[in-house]
Amino acid sequence: MASTQSSEEHPEPAGVADPSPLIWLGGGLPPRFRWVSPALLQALGHPLEAWKSRGFVSQLVHPEDLHGLLEAWGAVSRTGVPRALELHGVSAEGRPVRLAVELNAVEPSPDGAGELIGTVRLLAPPLQPEAPEPTASSLDEMFREITRTQRMHEELIDAIDGIVWETDANFRFTFVSKQAERILGYPIPQWLEEPDFWLKHLHPEDRDWASAYCMKSARECRAHEFEYRMVAANGSSVWLRDIVTVVSEKGVPRQLRGIMVDVTAQRRAREDLEQSVSLLRATLESTADGVIVLQQDWYVTAINKRFQKLWSIPEALLDCRDGRVLSEHMRSQLENAEQVHERTQQLLASSEQEGVDVLRLRDGRVLERYSRPQRLGDTIIGRVWTYRDVTVERRAQAESERLLREAREAVRVRDDFLSIASHELKTPLTPLKLHLQVLKHRMASGQPVPAQHVDKALAQVARLSGLINDLLDTSRIQAGRLELRHEPVSLGALTQEVLADLRSVSPHRLLEYEEPAGPLLIQGDRGRLAQVLVNLLENALKYSPTGGTIRVRVERDGAQARVSVSDSGIGIPPDQKDHLFERFFRARNAPISGFGGLGLGLYICRDIVERHGGRIWVESEVGHGSTFHFTLPLLEDEASATPPETAPHPR
Repeated sequence: MASTQSSEEHPEPAGVADPSPLIWLGGGLPPRFRWVSPALLQALGHPLEAWKSRGFVSQLVHPEDLHGLLEAWGAVSRTGVPRALELHGVSAEGRPVRLAVELNAVEPSPDGAGELIGTVRLLAPPLQPEAPEPTASSLDEMFREITRTQRMHEELIDAIDGIVWETDANFRFTFVSKQAERILGYPIPQWLEEPDFWLKHLHPEDRDWASAYCMKSARECRAHEFEYRMVAANGSSVWLRDIVTVVSEKGVPRQLRGIMVDVTAQRRAREDLEQSVSLLRATLESTADGVIVLQQDWYVTAINKRFQKLWSIPEALLDCRDGRVLSEHMRSQLENAEQVHERTQQLLASSEQEGVDVLRLRDGRVLERYSRPQRLGDTIIGRVWTYRDVTVERRAQAESERLLREAREAVRVRDDFLSIASHELKTPLTPLKLHLQVLKHRMASGQPVPAQHVDKALAQVARLSGLINDLLDTSRIQAGRLELRHEPVSLGALTQEVLADLRSVSPHRLLEYEEPAGPLLIQGDRGRLAQVLVNLLENALKYSPTGGTIRVRVERDGAQARVSVSDSGIGIPPDQKDHLFERFFRARNAPISGFGGLGLGLYICRDIVERHGGRIWVESEVGHGSTFHFTLPLLEDEASATPPETAPHPR
């Protein structure tokens, strides 16, 4: 606050009988006086109507000092900080006069239109003509005018929405306006009679610092303004803004004058606002979503730590508060950057629109973005963007969908298997029953039993046994209990044995065999490997047309032996190849009525081959047959390995 100039700085000129302050009250820009004390009217001689007229200040103050007064007036009105200055004025008779003016704000106003109190002292008063001796009537009139002026002054003071006060240098109140009783509830005499009233009724938490601050400012003869609490008569706490002026003489404080304004409502509103802002900030930081709020000019008004973490934004980028810079940083991390950019522009162009979008990042994460306009009343002032990491949810959803598809597929496979199995198991039973009935009839009638009926019955039993063995092998594979007996096996010899057995039961099919250049020894289970060959050859015979040729080739392929079985059958659709070695799978172009089986043979073949360290695959084209290949690792030292005697192999 500006310091009040003392009488030491401006000694009273000769002829000034009364150094007491003269007062005006006014406001607005340009300044306009609303009230002038009678003493000031008498001192300068201008009538009250002239003081109240618009533009009177330019008539009162010398042009050289007018600009300084207007500047000080506006500053005090806006900030509430008192200012003191000296002016050259003109009395009503046109005589020059020097004035010391101190401006104090009754209530500051940001637009500079607030009310001010001006305290004036005459430094060089105009020469007054000798007054005639007062008569009795003039004395009565003067007394009435003084009384009226005093009453007006009191009414003005009491109308001010604050406590106007004055104390001596020891902080004992010598004057308090009537508003004191309304604001704090204590009667005026109590303020004036208790020597330590102010200190006694300060809030306990403010008593030490507020009294120390005020005393220090008084010792320094420095005007000051501060806020503190006093305890009202009803026990409540009242926040006051105290604007204090120190009246000093030769650097020694003599009096303190000021106005206490009740700011309790403003303080509570500010505290409520701070609490709301704190709550909003805590909510913003505790949410799992990244949040950013942009004004329409892309200025960032709010952002939380989650947003910064989601997009790996350095502090330097956050400090610039520029949404466009952040947008470019985010865009570099997006897979679908162009799509997101177009959508963002669409939302910005339509300020009322809300949106939900999916953002895919280059690091594999998936974010959901929500956007909606930010409103202040009915006016849209910006847009709120929230980002949620849904990577785990999306992956879980995809996994759930995959499991659901697999479950549905498993149900479908089960239903297909039950249909096929019932058909396949029933198929050999019907002819078997027929042959047995024929045999029974012939035996009962004493007729000879033809061998062909017995062979056909045994063939159906063998077929039924094969189906049951496939089911058992599948069960063992699923349980991990399919056992293998490893021994040196000559793959060429084993292939020839299997072909010899098949030729005896399929005399009308041509089986061609291409032998290897040399012996190929492997370490494996002879019976299980024969089972693989039999299954592949039976499939080739089954799906090849009558008279078709089946070709079998055994060869060395580096450190492995390769076996290939080719047919000229119906072939396999391309989209079915990957599923061909799955359990219960049958190609869609293989009707049940024409081609039997449970769809387990190739599944069992794959397991046996892979357990021997090899692999199995197929090459096929629809309508042009198929070639099944499988490889097995050769023994490292074939010469030292002696294959066992040829042993029967299971079918």
